[in-house]
Amino acid sequence: MSKRFRVLRFVAFLYKLIAWIVVVIAALGAIMTIVIGALQGRAGAVSPLLAPIPLAGQASGLLAGLVLGVGILIVGLIQFVFIYAVGEAILLALAIEDNTRKSAYYLSGEGAIPPPPPGVSWEPTGPDDAGA
Repeated sequence: MSKRFRVLRFVAFLYKLIAWIVVVIAALGAIMTIVIGALQGRAGAVSPLLAPIPLAGQASGLLAGLVLGVGILIVGLIQFVFIYAVGEAILLALAIEDNTRKSAYYLSGEGAIPPPPPGVSWEPTGPDDAGA
């Protein structure tokens, strides 16, 4: 059977790609914030890079950088999960549609239902399977 809804598959791929981009940017932002906090703590002054960020200009030092960096990383991970879930939800809907279409095709009698795979026996059948 042919695959349908190619654009939706592409959109799902884009959502997954965007999710990975978000998590990479969040990780880089967290690392950069921690480094800036450490440098700011050594200089003893407010960093011009953190001054425009609310509440970040008031904090100084490595501890503030760590707290802000961990916060950025957590928010980025939460965004990653939700954006990735949207891509997976699209693929889930497409899988449901595909399985429903296949079931309707076989139930209508147009195609032969493939036989189930052969069963596997766990009982020994010969002298090699006895484990002796």
